[in-house]
Amino acid sequence: METSLGWLDRLATAPSNTDWQRLMDAYAPLLGLWLVRTGVPSVDCDDIVQDVLIVVVRQVQSFEHRGPGAFRAWLRGILTNRVRKFFRDRPAAPACNLDLLACDDSELSRLWDREHDEYLTAAMLKAAEPDFAPLDWQAFRLQTLGQAKPADVARDLGMSLNSVFLAKSRILKRLRADLHGFVDD
Repeated sequence: METSLGWLDRLATAPSNTDWQRLMDAYAPLLGLWLVRTGVPSVDCDDIVQDVLIVVVRQVQSFEHRGPGAFRAWLRGILTNRVRKFFRDRPAAPACNLDLLACDDSELSRLWDREHDEYLTAAMLKAAEPDFAPLDWQAFRLQTLGQAKPADVARDLGMSLNSVFLAKSRILKRLRADLHGFVDD
């Protein structure tokens, strides 16, 4: 799954069905989780997620990338505005303070940022896995997630030490490219 600034550019200029599906796949589950946390009933979440993503597609051409996390903050703002609109005409109140969610310096917005980055990183790792040899992927996971020493990974997998380093390097390069502009470096 590609999620780079080039993907955002395509969403702004000529979004295809594939680009829309990538947006849905990348963000619908995370947005749904946050909608439930704000107190939106689960039966309304899919509609609001779709509304948020439609706003993203319609307004992405005006999005200004001003450094790491800019897209994440912009998306959080759109979500907050949609939740405010949802609760405006209802007797129920949101389950969290939406002003805190909108504020870049609040604990709630920092939680959003952290969960966004973790979620998107995991999604990009899963999407990238089929593009690499299983042995390379195993070497990468053992080194980065299992924190095994490269020499131990090479020995355990029957790979050269250089192959272990190259596998990690290639996968990290892909991950950094996919996440560029979406998560903090």
